[in-house]
Amino acid sequence: MEDILLVGLGGHAHSVADSIEQGGKYNIIGFLDKEEMLGKRFRDYRVLGTDDAMERYYADGVRNAFVTIGFLGYGSVRERLYNRLKEAGYTLPDIIDGTAVVSDHVKLAEGIFVGRKAVLNAGAEIGKMSIINTGAIVEHDCMVGAFTHIAVGSVLCGGVSVGSRTLVGANAVVIQERRIGNHCIVGAGSVVRKDMEDNRMMLGNEIVKNLRGGV
Repeated sequence: MEDILLVGLGGHAHSVADSIEQGGKYNIIGFLDKEEMLGKRFRDYRVLGTDDAMERYYADGVRNAFVTIGFLGYGSVRERLYNRLKEAGYTLPDIIDGTAVVSDHVKLAEGIFVGRKAVLNAGAEIGKMSIINTGAIVEHDCMVGAFTHIAVGSVLCGGVSVGSRTLVGANAVVIQERRIGNHCIVGAGSVVRKDMEDNRMMLGNEIVKNLRGGV
C-alpha cells in the first residue's frame, strides 16, 4: 500500500479515514493540524505536526495527501490547503467509498471525496477538491465546480450546474437544469426552483442574502 498523509482532524476526517481503510489502497500515516491538536489521536492515527510539516513528509518519501477538513462554510480553506500540498509536490487522489455508486461515464478531477452510498450518474463532472457526501445524489449530466460541498442526502436532478466554493446543504433538492453560481449557500432542506447568481444564500425557497465577499 502507498502511504497517505491526511490534513485536518475533525468529524469529516473520520468518514474519510473509514473509506480509505476499506479501500485498502493507502496506508494512513497520520494527520497534520493546528498546533493545539498535536498529539491528539483518531483510532490508531495521531496528529504528527502542523501544516508546516508538509514539505518534510514529502521529503521523507510520502507522495499522497488528502484534505480531511470539511467545507466549514468556506471552500477557501480547502483551496488554501490544496494549493500548499500541490506546491509541495503531493498527489491528491480521489477517495471514493466502496458503497458509493459511480458511473463509468463520470469525470472526476483530483482530491474529491465521495461518501457512503452517494450516487454519481452518467455524464456528471465533479471539480477538484469537492465533497459529495453521504447519500447525496448527483444525477446525469450535472456539473459541480471545484471546492464545492454537496452535503448529506442532497439531490441534484439532471443537468444541474453548481459553481465553485458552493455549499448545497443537507437534504436540499435542486430541480433539473437549474444553475447555482459560485460562492453560494443553499440551506439544508431547501428546494431550488430558480437559478442563483454568484454570492447568494437560499433558505427554503427564497434567496435571502447577498454574501458579497463569497464563501
